[in-house]
Amino acid sequence: MDTEIGPDASDSSRSAEPAAADGAQFAPVEPTSPPPTVSAPVSPPMPTAPSPAPANTPQPMSPPPALPPYPAQPWPAPPYGQQPPNPYGYPPYGYGYGYPYGQPQRPTGTNGLAIASFVLGICGFFVVTPIIGLIFGIVSLAAVRRTGQKGKRLAISGIVLSSLWIAALGTLFTVAAINTPDPAQRSADGTVVSPGTVSVFGLHPKDCFTLPPGAIGSTNNSARTLTVVPCTTAHDSEAFGSFSAAESTFPGVDGMRDESSSQCARQLTSFVPDPVTLPAGTRLQFIYPNQQAWDAGERRVTCFLQFSRATMTHSVYRDPSTYNADQLRFLNAVSPLSTAIGRLVATPDSADISVFQQRANDIASATQSEVSALSGTPWPASVQPAMDALIANHTKAAAVWEQVAGATDVTSFNGQARKAEAAFDADDMIAVRTALGLATPSGAGGGTGTASA
Repeated sequence: MDTEIGPDASDSSRSAEPAAADGAQFAPVEPTSPPPTVSAPVSPPMPTAPSPAPANTPQPMSPPPALPPYPAQPWPAPPYGQQPPNPYGYPPYGYGYGYPYGQPQRPTGTNGLAIASFVLGICGFFVVTPIIGLIFGIVSLAAVRRTGQKGKRLAISGIVLSSLWIAALGTLFTVAAINTPDPAQRSADGTVVSPGTVSVFGLHPKDCFTLPPGAIGSTNNSARTLTVVPCTTAHDSEAFGSFSAAESTFPGVDGMRDESSSQCARQLTSFVPDPVTLPAGTRLQFIYPNQQAWDAGERRVTCFLQFSRATMTHSVYRDPSTYNADQLRFLNAVSPLSTAIGRLVATPDSADISVFQQRANDIASATQSEVSALSGTPWPASVQPAMDALIANHTKAAAVWEQVAGATDVTSFNGQARKAEAAFDADDMIAVRTALGLATPSGAGGGTGTASA
């Protein structure tokens, strides 16, 4: 039977194989002649352990054994996990994954986000900080559980403090939102139809409201808004106009009051052509910017009327078209004099004598202008006699006021002014108004007042 096992030990051919030195390699040599034909394949002889040889002794080389007629069988498979020997002397290539030496070190110490969460939780009054503190606390708590760092208590404290701040601030904002009045609701023409708040410098003509206590006469009022209501609701004030101060620098309290009194008196005639129709005790008022508001860029002055009691339930606005031509001619003629007298009444007693002298001159000039306007065109026969009497009386009064303007001190000025006021005969004025079909004065009233914000 053919076999792959080489000759046994009794084969005489084994004695012809030379002994190899320890560790020597056999290099294959090409045969010089074809191998002999054999009847059966014979495996190459198995090498035997070489016998020891003296060190550094050269060993004779013998011819290589004959090659088998077909390739030799492979070496037995090495055990699992071992690589077959490499005949070229260098290690085989391999595949795999590299791992760093040792395990990664875990973070130590106190977690920084936990500390930040605790600090932000304490400083929650800055509104934004509790929200950031809550986020930091949640993130740091998860990190502490994952890494084993210190800071769990700080993270929990930060979460609790931030949550309390958020709850407190949310409550405050909710209460403020509930208590904040809604803005006034207006119709298409600007009339207030539902109560609401407006800026003290944002009042519209025909806005009705009730002044807060202490507002009139104040030069540093803290009120920044007013609650306006439909004029059918009880109120004590009504806005009728506004203007912007023209000065480039703050003119001072006295300067603001002087300009406001003059400008508002002029605007009143287009809102109420005949001031005599106003309820007794009505006062012309205005709100002007103080130094602080002026520095902030506010220039607007608001003009309004204040009534003696908060019982008004209608607007005092009167459309000029409701008067006839003669009535409007008379009202326009006497309006400048009313304004000049009103400015004198509004002048504080502490003003310099020069201010009072100017007021007297203004009244004298306004009286002369009134006389000219009333004398220029004839009046209806039913009105002319009363008008002539009024013109004569006011011509004399203008001369008296010119004398008052010459007073050299406040005491003498006040004495002469009282006599000049009597020069205006009220009976003559009532007679003309009656002839024209206008309302007559029903009581003492007039005057002006101020407020600043």
